[in-house]
Amino acid sequence: MKKLQRFKSKEEEADYWMRHDTADFWDSFENLESPLEISPRLASQVRSRHARTKAISLRLYLSQIRMAKALAVKNHIPYQTILRQIIQEGLPRWV
Repeated sequence: MKKLQRFKSKEEEADYWMRHDTADFWDSFENLESPLEISPRLASQVRSRHARTKAISLRLYLSQIRMAKALAVKNHIPYQTILRQIIQEGLPRWV
């Protein structure tokens, strides 16, 4: 297991976790006795973001999925995020 580093700011830590898998550091985390409290503002933002998205079924070629997964591994983000970014950038070209 990797050793957890110290961060200079919350922003630096957030950026780090967007690019790294927490499973590599599992033994570094402390166990909490009580549930983690989330601010009402953050909870509202999470609910709002979830409400703005909709799950769909989309048929892709296996080669497209493999390419998206390879890009995702390289960028340390989920492959669905890569696909969303590609769609977001590509849609305006059709307008």
